[in-house]
Amino acid sequence: MLLAAAILILAGLAYGGYLLHYSLSHVSTDDAYVSAHIAPVSTRVPGTVVEVAVDDNRDVKAGDILVRLDPKDYEVALAQARAAVDAARGDLENSRVNVPLTDETTRSLVEQAEAALAAARDASDVASHDLDQRRGQLKASQAAEAAAQAAVGMAEADLERTRLDRDRTRELVESRMIAQQDYDHAVTAYQSAQAALDVARQHVSQAREESAQAEAAVRSQTATLSQARRRVQEAEAALANARSQRQQIKVRQTQVDAAQGRLAQALAALRQAELNLEYTTVRAPVGGRVTKKTVEIGQVVQAGQPLLSIVDLDDVWVVANFKETALTHMRPGQTAIVVVDSYPGVRFQAHVDSIQAGSGAVFSLLPPENATGNFVKVVQRVPVKLVFLPGENSRHLLVPGMSVVPTVETR
Repeated sequence: MLLAAAILILAGLAYGGYLLHYSLSHVSTDDAYVSAHIAPVSTRVPGTVVEVAVDDNRDVKAGDILVRLDPKDYEVALAQARAAVDAARGDLENSRVNVPLTDETTRSLVEQAEAALAAARDASDVASHDLDQRRGQLKASQAAEAAAQAAVGMAEADLERTRLDRDRTRELVESRMIAQQDYDHAVTAYQSAQAALDVARQHVSQAREESAQAEAAVRSQTATLSQARRRVQEAEAALANARSQRQQIKVRQTQVDAAQGRLAQALAALRQAELNLEYTTVRAPVGGRVTKKTVEIGQVVQAGQPLLSIVDLDDVWVVANFKETALTHMRPGQTAIVVVDSYPGVRFQAHVDSIQAGSGAVFSLLPPENATGNFVKVVQRVPVKLVFLPGENSRHLLVPGMSVVPTVETR
């Protein structure tokens, strides 16, 4: 009995020493749970559900169809967007065609206006030159008329002189102081002077007619010059108008830019219509297990409304809230054993991934305010993330929310 008691005491001491050593090199907590990536699935467009392709707790792969919405409205919108793109492209092509057409038309108008202006200026120069000639002719006619009138005066003086000579010789002939021949010469001279006077008067009449014609020609040419100058002014105005129409090219180019903008807008609307039609088919964003399904056929859903969730069971971890006194020797990379309440006797291998930079109380909705003076020191808990080794959850036994008891080897 004494031997048995001694053995029991030794065994108890050995076990106590083991427990003491184990407690010094291992830390554990029961405030821990399994966590995972949970992807909420919602629709990006409103519509009526026509098909639900999955059920609760079914495994899906990334890209699998989950829900289909009625696509009719979005197909119509897509057809309208395509028609708007075609119309915008037509407008752009018309605008582009108008640019060279307007350029060619306005250039031709400018060239025609420049040619018309040059012709008008030439006609004005010719009319001005002709007017100068007509004025010279008028001056010459007026000089000829003055000369003819002077010749008439001289012819009249000669006529008066010869008449006096005739009368004197007639008296002398009658008194038989001179010969009849002298009288005949005086009569002949008088008749010659009379004829010369008639000729001079005819010259005056002719010179007056020529002067009148010259004056009429000057007036006519003056009117012609005025008309030519008006044509020059009209041609200059037409040229200025044609040159101003060249600014239409910039307007046409602006219309091209605006048409390009409308086409880009129509293409963006087309892309949005295509995306909206694609969004009527809701696909799985990640692979995992369907949970919390709330969508049914015939349901009218809105954009952003939650339909279901997908849990990625291939990537789970443990969030363990250790007391701050247990973190003295804890470091990332240390091994850990995780025991799950659901599976007694099963030990999952893990390691320390990271330690949160702050206690849970700091990130709570209402963090404690210790500056009030009513302070009681309480041991805080700090979340520690434990990551399972590859393949530990290959059978998907661990799901988010399970309570676990992790033990970390700190030495």
